[in-house]
Amino acid sequence: MKQITDTVNSFVAFIVAVGLICLTSFIFLLASARLSNSTLGTLLAQSAGETARMARTESITFWGQVGGEVASGLGYGRQPLTTGGGVSPNVTPVVIVATVPPQTGGSPAATPTPAPTSYIRSSPVSEGGLLLWRGLDGNSQPLPLGMNLEQVQQQANFALAQNSGDLLALWLMKMVNTCRPMYDRMVGANYQDPTQADIIINAADSIIAECNPRLFAAYANKRWAQLAKWTSQVPIDEAQASNLLNGLQISVDGKIGGAARATQPDDHMQVTVQALPEFGLTSRTFVLSVATVDQLLGAGNWNIGGLYRVGSGSLYPSNPPEPALPTESDLTPPVINPGTGGGPSTGPAAPVTNTGNYVVQSGDTVYSIARKFNVTAEALIAANTNTLGFNPNLITPGQELVIPAP
Repeated sequence: MKQITDTVNSFVAFIVAVGLICLTSFIFLLASARLSNSTLGTLLAQSAGETARMARTESITFWGQVGGEVASGLGYGRQPLTTGGGVSPNVTPVVIVATVPPQTGGSPAATPTPAPTSYIRSSPVSEGGLLLWRGLDGNSQPLPLGMNLEQVQQQANFALAQNSGDLLALWLMKMVNTCRPMYDRMVGANYQDPTQADIIINAADSIIAECNPRLFAAYANKRWAQLAKWTSQVPIDEAQASNLLNGLQISVDGKIGGAARATQPDDHMQVTVQALPEFGLTSRTFVLSVATVDQLLGAGNWNIGGLYRVGSGSLYPSNPPEPALPTESDLTPPVINPGTGGGPSTGPAAPVTNTGNYVVQSGDTVYSIARKFNVTAEALIAANTNTLGFNPNLITPGQELVIPAP
């Protein structure tokens, strides 16, 4: 309690200091505004900017220290679990990765973690990772763009960097590695190529059904692949327009051909679906009849050059179901085997071939295999460069891996 009291007192003193710094910055800015055409004014403006940046940096650093001190004072992140898997403390989630642009191709570099020698059920950081996995922010409110795979992976990596025995973070990494092949297939295909549309659609369906229904990138990429197939038809089947454009923003760009007169139902208009830069999806332009545009937007409710939302639906589900969550067994630590230098006893590492190599099983990851044989992930990857290729995350059952010496 004393530690928390000291932290609060430090916070009050810090707020006063930041207020003084901000006041000084404001005075400098006023002075620089009155001397905007002078060298002195320029120097004052630069000084004010540096002061403001310093205040922001110091604030971020201070809040990180406050979080660490409060967590330490309450005992979070330092309590090893019993082998019976006791009840975890009431951990306050901490979301470190607030926003990460979605990745449009390839997997991020793997971040190996040391083999754990002791275990905790969860930490504030891994609890924050579970919120992100559920598509929620730090206040347990739905994220506008749903779950982001890179956010979850980075959050789990942060947790494992603090404690490699964080069981919840290890579970999150297992789920990320399960989803990764499906996600890479989806973003690795060219959504603008109609011949690759089915690859994206099937991968997106797999993500929604088998990985996480709150990964909104799957819904967006699937719709754009469907649009690619639809707009590649000559002529377009306009009966599908209402379904494929529902919930999207479109602009009506202009009339295509015809006499210079008021538009008629059989005239044609150039229509553009607006881009989704948050998922790296560009705009798409095609031609629809005026009759179809009237059906989509309502006759008399649109003008050339206008921007409109089609229908009352949404590209993403309004209330997607919860993804898979960790079970009690997932958060129960393995038995520590004192005969192996403190590493966990994970049972036999079979199947092992006669040559001493390991055959990849369903659910295996590079990290889990490395832990089985008490080697580092880097050493395992280096010993299997030809087998793993450029993306060591993409391992498949049946592959035979060389196990380096511990």
